[in-house]
Amino acid sequence: MKRSDLHYLISLLLILSICVTGVLGTIQAQFDLRKFVPHRYAAYATLSLALIHVCFNGSKLWRYLRHKITKRR
Repeated sequence: MKRSDLHYLISLLLILSICVTGVLGTIQAQFDLRKFVPHRYAAYATLSLALIHVCFNGSKLWRYLRHKITKRR
């Protein structure tokens, strides 16, 4: 598997986990479920995938931020 394929896979999994977390959160709110475990695990998966995504794309993120900061000055 190429590194770019891994980037796309992590991004797609991140989008999917955000959607699942949102749906489960809505279910939790509608039925007033205080200890709804699937929502918690989906949130952990989303946070983990977000961290991996930022690690993979950290250099691009810093370049973008440096460009924006220096452009303002």
